[in-house]
Amino acid sequence: MPIKQRGNSYQVAITLDKRYRKSFKTRVEAERWELEAKLRHAKGEPVDDRKRGKAKEADSITWEQLRKEVMRNRWSKQKSTSTAEINSKTIVEILGADALVKHISQRAIDDVAVMMQEENEEVSPATLNRKYSSLSVMIKYAKKRGYIPKDFDFEIPKYKEAEHRIRWITDQEEKEMIAYLQTIQSEVADIVTILINTGLRLSELWRLTVRDVTDTHLTVWESKSGKARSVPLVSKVREIFKDRKENRAPDSKLFPDWTNYRLTHFWNRGRDYLGLSNDPQYVPHVCRHTFCTRLIQRGVPITHVQRLAGHSVITTTLRYAHLSQGDLDLAILALEEGQNRAPNTPENGHDLTYIKEGGIAAKQGA
Repeated sequence: MPIKQRGNSYQVAITLDKRYRKSFKTRVEAERWELEAKLRHAKGEPVDDRKRGKAKEADSITWEQLRKEVMRNRWSKQKSTSTAEINSKTIVEILGADALVKHISQRAIDDVAVMMQEENEEVSPATLNRKYSSLSVMIKYAKKRGYIPKDFDFEIPKYKEAEHRIRWITDQEEKEMIAYLQTIQSEVADIVTILINTGLRLSELWRLTVRDVTDTHLTVWESKSGKARSVPLVSKVREIFKDRKENRAPDSKLFPDWTNYRLTHFWNRGRDYLGLSNDPQYVPHVCRHTFCTRLIQRGVPITHVQRLAGHSVITTTLRYAHLSQGDLDLAILALEEGQNRAPNTPENGHDLTYIKEGGIAAKQGA
């Protein structure tokens, strides 16, 4: 008998896909559960009430609920929280905040780009890729938690992004910018000098403490790539840090009163002074571009630049590779020299026929 009385209760013990036991106060309740369990099993539904409850909850998850859950459990732990918030909200608005996640389809995924382009014809491939990246994260998260069937196979479109011109600061621009900043706020001039000669991100500079800087190097412990790196210091940067470290505690920040907003205020004044107000790429981050560009143009190996800049992947550093024409010029020069050389005359100047006949060997053995 699948139902047995145990004291004041009735226990159901049935074997379906596995053994199930459950106790009830009355035989009627026990018999009802036994019948319902067999029906659920026949339909392929969870037999256990707790699992069935979770399945029902998963079935009712909306895109807005999913977005908030991913924000809380994943994106809130990242540095780009605000960006994730913006991108995920765009996706949810398109798919429908109250729409059920379980109804996602490849057609709906493809329509995200169509709807974005209908709202803004000039939306860039880069923007589409960022939005789709957010959607991909949410779908993968939902699959792991059973909100979407694990066998749901989907494809995220990838749009080819145009390669934009890399803006960097020329030597003359740097000279004029530093000179002007010295007249309005000398500390800003020091900050810009450090950024140009270390390639630090603004957030990395603001976190820098006295103990992070030695007489010859600075160490970035917390970076965008998640990896620490050490950057050697040029003499003028060493002098700036030497002055700032004086009489400060080891754990104190070197630029405690500075923020991106405050730096941008002074930077824009310098940009206006240089007559570059209409140059949208002339922003503080251009200092980092300048650091990488100058290293590449002066023959530093690409892998060294990657480590100094703290790029997590070499493809980011390769954006600067075309800025170094030295090796390419030498390559073409070698081609031209080869075309001007007499036939059968190798690079060392010996006639090929003479070599084949053993002339070199004979001469060396003489």
